[in-house]
Amino acid sequence: MIAMPRRLAGGLFLRLAALMTFALLPLGLIALYQTNAVVDEATRLSHASLLDRTERAAARERKLLQRAGGATEGLAAAILPVAEDSRGCSALLRAFTEGPNPFTFAAFVTPNGQVDCASDGQARDMSGNWLYLKVRQTSQLSFALGRDLLGEGRSYLLAASPVQRDGILLGYIAIAIPHKVTPIQPGTDIRGEGIEFVTVDAQGEILSATLPGPEAPEVLPVSVPRRDLVNRVGDTFFEDARSGSERFFAVTEILPGQVVVVGSWPVEDAILAARNPASLMTVAFPVLMWLAGVCVAILGLQQLVIRPLSALRKAMRRYALGEREDPKLELKNPPREFEEAQQSFNRMVAILSEAERRRELDLEEKTILLREVHHRVKNNLQLVASIMNMQARSAHTPEARRMLSQLQRRVRGLATIHRHLNTNPDITTVDSRELIRELISEIGAMNVRAGQEVAIQTDLAEIPLSQDQGVTLSMLVSEAMTNAVKHLGIPEGGRPEIQVNLRETAENWLELEIINTRGRPLQHPEEHIAGGGIGARLMMAFAAQLEGDARTLETEDSFVYRLGFPAVAGAAPPDETQKEQDEDAAESAA
Repeated sequence: MIAMPRRLAGGLFLRLAALMTFALLPLGLIALYQTNAVVDEATRLSHASLLDRTERAAARERKLLQRAGGATEGLAAAILPVAEDSRGCSALLRAFTEGPNPFTFAAFVTPNGQVDCASDGQARDMSGNWLYLKVRQTSQLSFALGRDLLGEGRSYLLAASPVQRDGILLGYIAIAIPHKVTPIQPGTDIRGEGIEFVTVDAQGEILSATLPGPEAPEVLPVSVPRRDLVNRVGDTFFEDARSGSERFFAVTEILPGQVVVVGSWPVEDAILAARNPASLMTVAFPVLMWLAGVCVAILGLQQLVIRPLSALRKAMRRYALGEREDPKLELKNPPREFEEAQQSFNRMVAILSEAERRRELDLEEKTILLREVHHRVKNNLQLVASIMNMQARSAHTPEARRMLSQLQRRVRGLATIHRHLNTNPDITTVDSRELIRELISEIGAMNVRAGQEVAIQTDLAEIPLSQDQGVTLSMLVSEAMTNAVKHLGIPEGGRPEIQVNLRETAENWLELEIINTRGRPLQHPEEHIAGGGIGARLMMAFAAQLEGDARTLETEDSFVYRLGFPAVAGAAPPDETQKEQDEDAAESAA
């Protein structure tokens, strides 16, 4: 009754917690979906921001390349009238390079790679030049890096564009920009952060970089060919660089389909640049919502379930432990279900209390009536014994007096057990020690001749017995004591003695032992009249009722009667080894 509310509270709490979890699950899924959407959008915006920074970092390079491309196309149109006049063509190109622009060289290249017209007036063979090969292959505006173009040992960024008239190729216009002018100059906000930028054309040639020329390829992605980077315009991705470290790459366009700039960022810097406080809050939102839901659920369970259930459990525990002073349960503002439980508990307590009160009254009345029955039986038996005593005094023969005396002893033995039951506080059990002591006192006074001192020694265990066992044991002790007095003798140099022992030799197994001394008869021969053996038959019957095992042992000095019987049904006697040791010890003592 006590454990049930505790188990109910635990199970109810778990069920409600699971219910709240399932109730919050749709909201959690929606929050996760929204969070993922927000995070994806934040990631997209952050990557767009990195892409924009890459594009801004290459703004100067874009402007220079666009200017070079426009200049070559303008020269290609302006040189048509003088293409066949080498002096006029050279004068035009010299005037172009001397103008306000960064271009230091310009030349007109024939389709076979010969330079007949140049800004410096010198003829050259460019058939093996990389720029000539690229522009001849693509037939469009092309860029390349060149060295020792003018015999100065300097590097140049070259731009070339085909010159056509009515669809017929006349040659190519090429201009040169000193390479020291072309390296990308990123903004000061990203210097020292490990962020690098590389400009790559459609053929995979590196045109410019924030790193020295040999180191520039090391910061490009290892799994993407350089010529394919023009097809990744607008992409942002994480990839291992050729140097072996993972980096973040952003590809933006400088000239459509021709030149792109690749921003190469260290992973940690890219993540730091992409971090958005708003995205962190959106990630934390589902967790915060779940925590808030759990707190609300716990508070609701505590207020609406756990507190009234705990009060109900305490009230049931107090009532089960016997506290009857204030068993009524009073809950403060309980839910309707617990209010009904409170009313049911209070009705149950009232019904049980009334039933207990009536049961106690009935038990008290029955106890009084049972004690009165025992008292009346005891008085009637004592009256019968008194009548027998009167009849014995008027008997004319010793045999008649002895028979009446034996009957009187048996009746007084029954009266003794009823008197003991009447005075015992617990009328359901009998105290073996007190019962045997009263019987010994009663029977010893009746059987021993007046004036003769007989020592009666007792060693009695205090074992509770049932009423049936008590009545049977009292009758058996009465007969056994009579038999002991009958065979009692005075040993040489001693006095007559009777020893009565009741001990527990095993768990719930008792052993009754009555020993009397032997020697010179205590009674006169005329008082000793042989009986008909009714006492022995009664002792055997009583031993059988007790489900015991009776044995007798005679020596020159003593007579022993020993009875082992169970105090509780089903009890086992001690093992034979222990029993033999006890018997040997008893014989040695005798």
